[in-house]
Amino acid sequence: MERTPLHSPPPRQRSTHSPLAGISRHSLIAAGLAAVLGVAAAVVPAVQASANVPDTTVTVDVSQTGKTPTHAGAGFLYGLSQDGSGPADSFLQPLTPTLFRGGGARIAGGGWIGDNYTAGSGYRVRINSAIAQAKRVTTAPYSARYDLLVSDVYGADTTQPSNTIYPCDNGDCSNWTAFIDQVVRDAQAAGVNVAYDIWNEPDGTGFWQRGVNSAQYFQMWDTAVREIRRLNPSALIVGPSYSGYNHTWLDQFLGQTKNDGTLPSVLNWHFGNDPAADSADAAALVGAHGLSPIPQSINEYLFGNQQNAAYTAWFLNRLAVSGVGAAAHAIWSDCCTAGTLDSVVAGTGDLAAPTGQWWVYRAYANLTGHLVTANSGNAGIAVAAAADQSAGQANVLIGNNSGQTGTTTVTVQGLGSTPWLTAGGTVHATLLRIPDQTPLSQPITVSDSDVTISNGSISLPVAFQAGTDAFWLVLSPHGVPVPAGPGGSGNGTIIVDGNVTGTGNDQFQYDSNWGLTTGVPDMYLGTANWSHTAGATAVFRFTGTQVALHAVRDVDQGIMTVSVDGGTPQTVDNYAPSRNASGVVWTSPALAAGPHTLTIVNTGNRNSASAGINIAIDRADVTPNSQLIVDGNVTGTGNDQFQYDSNWGLTTGVSDMYLGTANWSHTAGATAVFRFTGTQVALHAVRDFDQGIMTVSVDGGAPQSMDNYSATRNASGIVFTSPVLASGSHTLTIVNTGNRNSASAGINIAIDRAGVTQ
Repeated sequence: MERTPLHSPPPRQRSTHSPLAGISRHSLIAAGLAAVLGVAAAVVPAVQASANVPDTTVTVDVSQTGKTPTHAGAGFLYGLSQDGSGPADSFLQPLTPTLFRGGGARIAGGGWIGDNYTAGSGYRVRINSAIAQAKRVTTAPYSARYDLLVSDVYGADTTQPSNTIYPCDNGDCSNWTAFIDQVVRDAQAAGVNVAYDIWNEPDGTGFWQRGVNSAQYFQMWDTAVREIRRLNPSALIVGPSYSGYNHTWLDQFLGQTKNDGTLPSVLNWHFGNDPAADSADAAALVGAHGLSPIPQSINEYLFGNQQNAAYTAWFLNRLAVSGVGAAAHAIWSDCCTAGTLDSVVAGTGDLAAPTGQWWVYRAYANLTGHLVTANSGNAGIAVAAAADQSAGQANVLIGNNSGQTGTTTVTVQGLGSTPWLTAGGTVHATLLRIPDQTPLSQPITVSDSDVTISNGSISLPVAFQAGTDAFWLVLSPHGVPVPAGPGGSGNGTIIVDGNVTGTGNDQFQYDSNWGLTTGVPDMYLGTANWSHTAGATAVFRFTGTQVALHAVRDVDQGIMTVSVDGGTPQTVDNYAPSRNASGVVWTSPALAAGPHTLTIVNTGNRNSASAGINIAIDRADVTPNSQLIVDGNVTGTGNDQFQYDSNWGLTTGVSDMYLGTANWSHTAGATAVFRFTGTQVALHAVRDFDQGIMTVSVDGGAPQSMDNYSATRNASGIVFTSPVLASGSHTLTIVNTGNRNSASAGINIAIDRAGVTQ
């Protein structure tokens, strides 16, 4: 977690004049503490450079089944937006997340500490954020665990002042007890079920400055545990949450808390070199103390330089064979309210897009059914595999932690014992490469064909193009579609699962006559919203130029009507003698660009051959308004490119900007030109307290002044939209005037991107 000074890499070098106020402050604070403490950056484990190594072998035996996959690694620390609404369900649901962790870190106000150790506005904004997040993810369709980071609500998130009063200072735990009471009662009043992670990383001075496993630490811990259990005897308590796996510290902790009667419900630590080995060691320690097994979690894993597709897959694969029940992807670049799962999702809102890491988690979620035996001949390569007869497929995820290149041969055995997975002596193998790319609309198909089985096995070459590649192999009798991304199908179509519900854009709204079934293997994301009641109505709101509705066709399906924007209903008969659970049953005509409403009604009628009047909705495909998005860092003198003069600088890794890049200037007269082809252009730029005034002009026309000052930051909003232009080539010119609003602290101009209507 980037907030941890003992593990923070050096901050990205950037100009001291960068206009991007408010970015990476948590990084700089943590790095500053590390500098004061003399902590070397080398503490962070290095990711080895790519090395072309001798060919290796991975072996999977689909006939040797084991436990049901738990998806333990599908967790995220501070991955949600402040109010819990982001990222959208379409990005989150496909990952089947099992754990979230938060507590309002870095939200202005300082928590309980900032309110002078009372429940004022600083405390309230943090606890409200955590409760809002927990409400979303602890209920269906997620039903995940939410670890409430109690120390962050307290305000000990490395931004606390040097004169902070820590719990039980001078032996006085009374205020700490009052704080714990407030937290538990607020969670209970909100009706949310949270696990209490009492203190984050109590071995580092950035969070706890009273010594690892000190007498005061255990006094603080015991007080919190006893008070929480007094108020909520069934509450889960998580700890000790050390910043790394440490055998000695954990041994001391177990001994002391056993004696005190304050053992945690879940034994938790962060990071570690190998989760499987650490889990085994922790379990042995628990046994050595004469204790019954304690569930384990790692609610922070992956250092910043490990967060790539290959290493993420490696760690997830090691988690799959460990005793760890839940684990959370750490936060490094987007702490703490960006809602991007720490850049696992690129961008937010309408600009959100999957990345290579997102696709790794998507592949990991596909490990369903039962884990099967999987081994690697190279310790740097980890593989996990699962076979699911009900879904008619087996999935294999391959990752590495050592910059692997060259070729790995994947041998799949046991096919002679799994006839449900084969067809006529062949098995269909779809091999996908997941590059560490941002954004990544889809994995790259390496091969997709029927493979002849020989002696019950097949072998496929897996060629690493880069040391950060991961691979996803899908086996089935006849082939499966390459999975679509959360926001589209690779051709610009927006795919909206039928279980994305609400009254907003790209959401379905069902009346009370509809039910929901999950885990349907032949439907998109496994969900079916269904009705067998005449008059049952569903509404789908969308923005675009066309919509296609996918629904079940089967022997028991009925007749429905569909209409767009209140137009004449059209009858659609969903009866079919053989099942097709996710095909297109109706496509609208081309529509005017803009918002529309699709209404679906169960008529209660049926084809004479049908056994029922059921209607079951799978998903909708929306053709969006055609707009090309061009990041501000796409540079050159050609079409759809920005050209900057020498007075502009570049900052990367900006979490609240499209693709994380900002091209900026604080020099009067600095000029940027954007050349494009289309009928309209919208310019996105930073609005903040230190931004200045610029002019924009199209095709050499009269410049228009744009004041980018704002009391609150909006890093990627539209600051200028051109009038509708004649179709063709155009030029947008941006000039920093050197002037500013009287309330502004600077004359900075920072460009995010352009949107071109074609």
